[in-house]
Amino acid sequence: MGRPRLYVFEGADGVGKSEICRRFVSYLRTSGTECEHFSFPGREAGTLGKVVYEIHHQPSAHGVSAISASSLQLLHIAAHVDAIENRIAPMLREGKTIVLDRFWWSTKVYGTVSGVPRRVLDGMIETELAAWNSIRPTCLFLITRQLPLRPEPADLWKRWCEAYVKLASEEREKYPVVVIENEGAIEDVDQAISAALLKLGTTSEHS
Repeated sequence: MGRPRLYVFEGADGVGKSEICRRFVSYLRTSGTECEHFSFPGREAGTLGKVVYEIHHQPSAHGVSAISASSLQLLHIAAHVDAIENRIAPMLREGKTIVLDRFWWSTKVYGTVSGVPRRVLDGMIETELAAWNSIRPTCLFLITRQLPLRPEPADLWKRWCEAYVKLASEEREKYPVVVIENEGAIEDVDQAISAALLKLGTTSEHS
């Protein structure tokens, strides 16, 4: 059984995070590392995450006319906990490598900016952290940009980005957090991630 690894990719909508995450998964697999790729809340058929994703993006298709900011983030937390308990934590216990697109950070950032009361939001985060228990990321990559790659609400986008940077500063004492600027060629981002892994001493298991 190999040593379990949990690599997390975070960042505001429009920074190119999901594409970078997919390229990292391909890199690991090409290098001979078996890994599982998950995203929060999730889009896999038959999962709570997919239902939450659809309700978030097309609530009217489910007969929902309005969702409060708190309720929306609570749905996300429920999907996260479901994935952690049913898939992610068991795989990590088996020594598998997991690449995760989004973390509880997204709930914190989007919940804060959307006006979820702090006490309510902190309770949600506490619930997810309890599900993670002692599991910490091997490395969390925060992807940043000066401008989004697609149309995003300018004021909100700026606040999302600022909130992510603040959270990175708070969390980097607990586990490795690496900020990756996605401003040039995508290959430059790949190289920056590889360099970060080399510095962390994890590349020997991915070659």
